[in-house]
Amino acid sequence: MTEPAPERPQEPLPLDSTAQLLSRITAQLDNQLSLVSLNGTRRPMHRTRHQPAPGGSNPLAPAAPALVAVAHGSRDPRALHTVTRLLDRVRELRPGLDVRLGHIELNAPLLPETLEALGDGEAVLVPLLLGRGYHVKRDIPEAVAGAPALRTRTAAPLGPHPLLVEALHGRLTEAGWRPEDDGSRGSAVVLAAAGSRDPESAADTRRTAHLLSERLGG
Repeated sequence: MTEPAPERPQEPLPLDSTAQLLSRITAQLDNQLSLVSLNGTRRPMHRTRHQPAPGGSNPLAPAAPALVAVAHGSRDPRALHTVTRLLDRVRELRPGLDVRLGHIELNAPLLPETLEALGDGEAVLVPLLLGRGYHVKRDIPEAVAGAPALRTRTAAPLGPHPLLVEALHGRLTEAGWRPEDDGSRGSAVVLAAAGSRDPESAADTRRTAHLLSERLGG
């Protein structure tokens, strides 16, 4: 009787590159926006769409609101470069979507300028922030109040979210972190955050730390 071949150990899945993670985060953002109706509530999962006109366009479909990505702003030029790459990726995925950028501080264009340029149109604001806090609760609403002719709704911040944890895991691995192996103790990981007086911001940071701990096998 022929003995069965020994099972080969399962190889670990390859880590996503930064570009792949960026694409996955952007795709998730696109999916979230597709579930938001014009009044800001979630659409039902099953919905009927108009058939496109013979020319390829749908005259009955309302114009999509502009997407305004709200970034914090930084004196480090790499921050603006990263945000620009993200928005370029969104435009690739949604070529017909009006995608704009507005900063809370430090970089142009500032958010009030971006909203003013949209006039009396419609926009969805997406905070490129990792949790709730002063900017989400005060700065963004104040900027929106300064553009009363513009119809707006604001999405939740990016985190906490499992995709952000995947990005953190990738960065840790790039930096040389390795999981526990052969009984040896793995390196400790400290999650640093900007900090806020808002208790919900601290709760979001704790949630991200918990998700990261689970991802690392803790």
